[in-house]
Amino acid sequence: MSDLQDGLNEMTKAEPGYGKAVAYSDGPISEVFASRRIRRLLREKGVSFQTPLGDVVIDAVADKLRIEAITADTEPRTKMIANVDEDNGMALVRPAVMRRALQLGDSYLMGWPVMDNEGEPVPGKVRISVHDARNMRVIYDEDAPEQPKFAIQKWQIDTTEGKRVRVDLLYADKLRHYISKTSKAERAADFMEYAADGREAEEDNPYGQLPVFHFHGTGLPGEYGRPEHRSFYGTQDKLIKLTSSDMAGVDFAFLPQRVALREAGAKSSSPAELDEDEFMSSPDGQRTQTRDGQQVSTLSSEPGSIWDLIGYKDVKQLDPADPDVILKRRAEYLREGAVASKTPMHLFDRTGQIPSGVALTTANEPLDNKSTSRRTFFDSTWRAFYAFVLKILGEDNAVVTLAWAPIESTDESTKLAQAKQKQEVGVEFVQTLTELGYKAEDVKRWLEDGDGGLPQKVALLAQLGQAVSAFSTAVSSGVMDSSVVQQVISKVMGDIDDQSPAPT
Repeated sequence: MSDLQDGLNEMTKAEPGYGKAVAYSDGPISEVFASRRIRRLLREKGVSFQTPLGDVVIDAVADKLRIEAITADTEPRTKMIANVDEDNGMALVRPAVMRRALQLGDSYLMGWPVMDNEGEPVPGKVRISVHDARNMRVIYDEDAPEQPKFAIQKWQIDTTEGKRVRVDLLYADKLRHYISKTSKAERAADFMEYAADGREAEEDNPYGQLPVFHFHGTGLPGEYGRPEHRSFYGTQDKLIKLTSSDMAGVDFAFLPQRVALREAGAKSSSPAELDEDEFMSSPDGQRTQTRDGQQVSTLSSEPGSIWDLIGYKDVKQLDPADPDVILKRRAEYLREGAVASKTPMHLFDRTGQIPSGVALTTANEPLDNKSTSRRTFFDSTWRAFYAFVLKILGEDNAVVTLAWAPIESTDESTKLAQAKQKQEVGVEFVQTLTELGYKAEDVKRWLEDGDGGLPQKVALLAQLGQAVSAFSTAVSSGVMDSSVVQQVISKVMGDIDDQSPAPT
């Protein structure tokens, strides 16, 4: 079987899984109902009460994966990376690539030189393109699963003959271009080689390396990832079913089901038996009681009217289920999904009491551990990608390092206290300040400017954080007024500013 056919088969096989991942994060979701009648009625009416919560699970991890700085082993190489990043808007691209990898399980990034009108590389310029896993896939070697064999890219274009499908196969040593003969594009026989825009159907890859990088945070090397919210699929189905049932109950609460009990052998009056539809009304807006001068119904909803139910013994109303039953079950299912997806409950409900301090750290521990694992996978791929970018720019064997923002969720005073403790045991000032969120280049500039008081300032900030926490307790207990606390803090911060510029 050809590589083209292998690639097409792999993309077709993966498509349903990606479609389901998108549905459970963005909607709509194919609802599951035990009753065929309910399923048919809701679909016919186009009714949907869906609130997909997959994004909560995805964003819980994505929000913790922030790259603060990217540096190479030399200053010129670091500047090259910065220039490429600025040209391609990578400050926005990087979070999007990682989030898409969490949403679908896989995401792809490709680097290639920017070409001029003569087809020659523009010095110092690299074009970075993001590819959806539904349009690109890396195929791994069966004999060496950790090694990518080739990548396939598939997309639709408009031609003078109608819609066609383009396919590129990318290897470490060459690139192959194909186009479908017709709109049909399922098998290798449906394609032919494609040469256009001054390019041959097969081109050389001068870099000796696959230019496509596979981002996934949940699989081993050579494997494909899994959607971050896949463990939440079952919970989402349960929540949708409960919500739909609750909304059906809302209809019954306003328009309840009624039951009339008739005496055995008794007959009702024909007009009462032929009671009109709930929404039937006459031109004047009232319920019709006569038609062509003849009585139609003995029932009327006019104020002060009497319902004459001839032949009926009793009338009852069937009330809907108590909504508390549904809401309690919903809370239980949501807790179940939170455990399965390792997502804290307070992220699903931001209106409730959000834990703080030690309680927040404990609640976020499973999420933080999971996010650390995802970061480990992404880190190695990002470093390999930027090393390839430098290779395109003529810098071989470059070593790239990424500085990530801290994953753990702690309050500011705790962060400062931890930084002070690290410095007391010998951790470098640059390291502790970078972990606090300050940019590495800013810290380096402060040190180069002769600001030898950085350790003391970190200690002072830690003390200030503890003081602010104590002030908050005093204000909440009524011992101090908040305006007095504000004046004290402003005075202290002003004194610090007078001594030396504070980091920003």
